Amino acid sequence: MSLEIGTVVIERQDGPMYCGILFYTVDKSSRYVSWSVDLQNPKQVILKLFPSDAKQNYELVREYYESMADAIVDHIMPGRT
Repeated sequence: MSLEIGTVVIERQDGPMYCGILFYTVDKSSRYVSWSVDLQNPKQVILKLFPSDAKQNYELVREYYESMADAIVDHIMPGRT
């Protein structure tokens, strides 16, 4: 399987809290995952991913969590190190 990250959408921001949707493609199948980020401590970012269909997509999200997390955090915190 190959993952292609699509668009990261921020739907809401309340101080250090963000939430939105990450659109991605796996083997030509378009999917999305809802996400929530807490940046209260920039050294320890808390990211939660919520698969739209937990039964079908849970393992996929676990497998590609790091790539998805990087795309989201890069979108929220551009230029981070």
